[in-house]
Amino acid sequence: FLERIVFLMATLLIGGNGLVGTRLVRHLAEMGEQVIVYSGHAPAARVDGCVYYQGDVTEYGTLNQVLHEHPVDRIIHNAAVSHPKLFLDNPYRIYRTNVTGTLVSLEAARNFGVRRYIYISSGAVYGSVSLDTVPETVPLHGESPYGASKVACEELVRNYGLDSASLRVGFVYGPGRKLECPIQLLLNGCIRNGSVHLEHGAEQMMDYIYVDDCVDAIATIAMAKKLPHTEYNIGGGENVPYSRVIACVQKLYPNATIQVGSGTLGYDNLGAMDMRRAFADFGWRPKVTLEDGIAQYAKWLEEQG
Repeated sequence: FLERIVFLMATLLIGGNGLVGTRLVRHLAEMGEQVIVYSGHAPAARVDGCVYYQGDVTEYGTLNQVLHEHPVDRIIHNAAVSHPKLFLDNPYRIYRTNVTGTLVSLEAARNFGVRRYIYISSGAVYGSVSLDTVPETVPLHGESPYGASKVACEELVRNYGLDSASLRVGFVYGPGRKLECPIQLLLNGCIRNGSVHLEHGAEQMMDYIYVDDCVDAIATIAMAKKLPHTEYNIGGGENVPYSRVIACVQKLYPNATIQVGSGTLGYDNLGAMDMRRAFADFGWRPKVTLEDGIAQYAKWLEEQG
């Protein structure tokens, strides 16, 4: 494998207060990295030694001021409308936040000579494809405003002249997940009501990745000495039928009643994300099995009350 980690310096993480961002801040800090966090919301909890700024991702002047005050070695752009079902009736909001926000951060990086730029994209750039496994070479075809915005952002990133990579992330689940999640739907129903009744969903296929695996992949690639490719799949590497998720949850809560009708949950049917490129270039592969991840997620949800 290529050398995985280079010297640590400073990282500007744009979007550091959500599911992935919150854990990524702590992960980078524990590696010894100086982390500057820029986000639209105040953090639920601050990590010692990290610097926090609050501002809109599309605010060009504010972001440039942050970089003027804090020289950084790399930018990780993780700020976006972060769910394919959000704002479906308001595509302008999706495009403005995702595309303009990415463009602003790219130009800020160019202005201040930032060496490395990592964009957190999504498996939604592929849309629905009829393949068992989906390599990075598959043509992109966003089938929602969210997916289309990610395709557009990847094109910006690839053509901006920076040392960059776009990470096409699968469906992230685990502790801290607040937006709709197929796994959370089942767990919350069992924990709170002892039953789950969904009209549709049994035929949904998805590639899930546990949040800690996602964070590890981002940090590994962001800190790598070289980026041999400009796009990487980051997922669990399995096309998981919802029936398997249901079976995992039923095993954890054997007395619960789970009923799920036919059809899908409304997500793209993607196929398993091919992880061979990330393994060949960085030695990275997911470590947490679906069964272990669901068990850890269930424990966290129970603790939340």
